Amino acid sequence: MGGRTTPKIKAGALVVGNEILLGLTRDTNTVFLAESLLKRGIKLSRWVIVQDDMAQIGRELKNYIQEGYDIVVVSGGMGPTHDDITVEAIAKALSVPMSFHEECYRRMLIKWKSWNPNKELPESGKKGLQNMAHVPQDFDLINNEQGMVEGLVGTARSGQTLIFILPGVPREYKGIVSTGKFQDYLPPGHDNDVFIREVKFRGKESQIALFLSEVQNSFQDIDIGSYPQGPMSVILRVTGSSDEVEKAVPMIAEEVKRLEIENQREG
Repeated sequence: MGGRTTPKIKAGALVVGNEILLGLTRDTNTVFLAESLLKRGIKLSRWVIVQDDMAQIGRELKNYIQEGYDIVVVSGGMGPTHDDITVEAIAKALSVPMSFHEECYRRMLIKWKSWNPNKELPESGKKGLQNMAHVPQDFDLINNEQGMVEGLVGTARSGQTLIFILPGVPREYKGIVSTGKFQDYLPPGHDNDVFIREVKFRGKESQIALFLSEVQNSFQDIDIGSYPQGPMSVILRVTGSSDEVEKAVPMIAEEVKRLEIENQREG
């Protein structure tokens, strides 16, 4: 019944961090990203978490690029310690050199001095800032007002894939995603790609499962989710382009009404 002439924007998240895989840290950053993208009509298509491992980071980034993703947001592993290898891994995966970014170093130095008045930056600290100021060639900076390391943005696939590299500290990550510069880099969504409608069903999920499958098969441009809330309570969520959602929802609502009447008679 449906058909889209304009391809959807494909956005993915690549999260780096052993602590997340160990269950020691919750990834609230990507939830925030998904919500932020949704406001622009862009649906997050994939969310991958990897260890602090050069090969894993590079492999997953290449997968995103090869599959034609338009946006990839990489986060975590941007600090000055030995396990902060994300930026280098990205450069290696893209086959671009790392270079010292004077402006990046200057910004971090200014922040350090403003947060440590009347103190002299030790050599170890200076070396840490210098290390963090080495970025993939031709990557641009996105100001991080909440922390030290700057956000980075570059491209792959001849400019068709946007690659963001953001720190994993939640207040820093969310602050950068909320900046005008980050948002300005994002392409606009197409005609409400992620229009969402919900239908409440007072019944059992199994009662409506077959019907939902039939509706899903009839509409190629929507996703239908079924979420039980209790013994006789289900939320049916329809996501997709506005025109297709508006066609599918009345059909589902009608079947819900029929089943609820049937349940009342039997109850």
